[in-house]
Amino acid sequence: MPRILTRTPMFKLALLTGGSSGIGLAVARELVKSGSSVILVARRPEVLAEAKASLEKDSSNGARVRILVLDVSDPEAVDRDLIKCLDEAGTPDLLYNGAGITYPNHFESIPGDIFRRIMDINLGGTWNILSAVIPRMKAAGGGTVVNVSSMSGLLGTYGYTAYAASKFAQVGLSQSLRNEMKPDGIDVRVLCPSDTDTPQLIEEEKTKPDETRKITGNAKVMTPEFVARTLLKGLRGRQFIIIPGFMGKVGWLAYRFFPWLVHFVFDNDVRSVRSRN
Repeated sequence: MPRILTRTPMFKLALLTGGSSGIGLAVARELVKSGSSVILVARRPEVLAEAKASLEKDSSNGARVRILVLDVSDPEAVDRDLIKCLDEAGTPDLLYNGAGITYPNHFESIPGDIFRRIMDINLGGTWNILSAVIPRMKAAGGGTVVNVSSMSGLLGTYGYTAYAASKFAQVGLSQSLRNEMKPDGIDVRVLCPSDTDTPQLIEEEKTKPDETRKITGNAKVMTPEFVARTLLKGLRGRQFIIIPGFMGKVGWLAYRFFPWLVHFVFDNDVRSVRSRN
């Protein structure tokens, strides 16, 4: 009788915030294809329901798809609803913190309430979810955490003052958390993608300054599927910061070793835009 080979999933259960669309949904799709069960967390029930139905068509090896409607910036809701969900589903061995928003604009045109909302969701939401999941991972003997930052969390870009502030903070949080959690068997990584074809990128076009379009237009927009595959490949390796795409890696290395050159390119782009106005 021929031997039947089965694909062993990287993770048994993954919890993904911001998992109903974009990169989070692409990561979830890769996981369920390999047999991992997933819990998708997002704010919009109708989008979550669509994502669940879509993923269930691709699931294999008994992978189960659960959804949870939750505002990650609300610590009381996280403590109440997420804890109840995990009591039923179990402790995830992968936590993907991908919930986030942005509002690119000139600094003077970003209202203070929008800045605070960005920080509450992007940074505060990550903190809230970590606070609920980390103790369970410790009790279970370990796990993997992926906090989703951005290239704007490594290199501040024109027009992204509020967003970059939250994403730089996520990198710092991830660095400290990595060092603290390593002895407890919890592997912390940070994902830093550049522009990716997601609903958020479409929303950005409503307020993005022309200078920002000029600067970010130097790099090709990536697909969520490419970023998802790069992330999962990176998790098999040892790199702490996972940067998808050749141009992202080049940009980060250039800024680390030749920051003056990156500033020169950015400044030229800004001047070229303003000279046309």
